[in-house]
Amino acid sequence: MTIILRNTEVVSISLPKRIAKKLRVVSKSKGQSRSAFIASLIDKEAENERWKYLLKLGRETGKKFNITSEDDIDRILHESS
Repeated sequence: MTIILRNTEVVSISLPKRIAKKLRVVSKSKGQSRSAFIASLIDKEAENERWKYLLKLGRETGKKFNITSEDDIDRILHESS
């Protein structure tokens, strides 16, 4: 008996017909399966969320240390060395 391990999970979604048609057209034009195309969209969105989080942290750090320019960053770096 052979056991096949899958590295995927089946997820069922419902789309309006006009969106499903766009999915078929766009994924075909990119040479991807619908699953691969949707997976790439999810990866891109997750990466965008990661960058939003990092930008938020950067803004908070800038406020905390009163950083308003690149000169302020240079000054802080040289003060700590």
